[in-house]
Amino acid sequence: MAGPAGTRAGHAALIDDLTRRGFLRRTSVLGLSALIASAVPCAERLLDPPSAHADVDTLDGTLQAFADTILPGRKASRTDLGHEVHPLAVAGVDALPGAVETDALALYHHPLIGFDALEPAFLADLEARALAQGGDFLHLPFDRRVNVLIAGLDFDNPSRVVWEAAAAVPFTAFCAAALIRNATAARASGYRVMGLPGIAPNGYRDFSYGRRLSRERPREGSLG
Repeated sequence: MAGPAGTRAGHAALIDDLTRRGFLRRTSVLGLSALIASAVPCAERLLDPPSAHADVDTLDGTLQAFADTILPGRKASRTDLGHEVHPLAVAGVDALPGAVETDALALYHHPLIGFDALEPAFLADLEARALAQGGDFLHLPFDRRVNVLIAGLDFDNPSRVVWEAAAAVPFTAFCAAALIRNATAARASGYRVMGLPGIAPNGYRDFSYGRRLSRERPREGSLG
């Protein structure tokens, strides 16, 4: 299936597959850290021999492009926290904010996450697969980026665990607003897209069932 419809279908299948693997249950900082730690041995095997170092801006732009392929978003020059977005990273296939705008790159590099240990191996494999699609990942059109991810996340790929760790970061940045303290919809793009109001120590006047909470209790104190 070619054209925009085919691209949407391919991306939908990719996200459906990731969701079935339990990514949405692991979009917490602790769960993400454990997932990444489990992928380190596989990443070390991928880097034998070590790959050459590339330009830092290009590496970060490639990570942002990967995040945008996982959770696409609108074109943006700055993230929620004010960090720069590589001009080629966001394909702009969605009208709403995506993972890049929710600071997926900053989460990739956060010391508590540990992805920096996986980055060289992951990007080396990513770029090797991107060449089969016609060029380096950052310069590929969105549909070919999707093809690269489908191949990398395939169960036949022995380094799939590294790719799953990389894919979990954008989900966590977007769904959990991991780097925004006391996140609200006004400050976290992901919350706005999902319709979550965010933190409210004193509750929400506009978010209520309009009924008093029940004071009844089960006879034996059990909910079962």
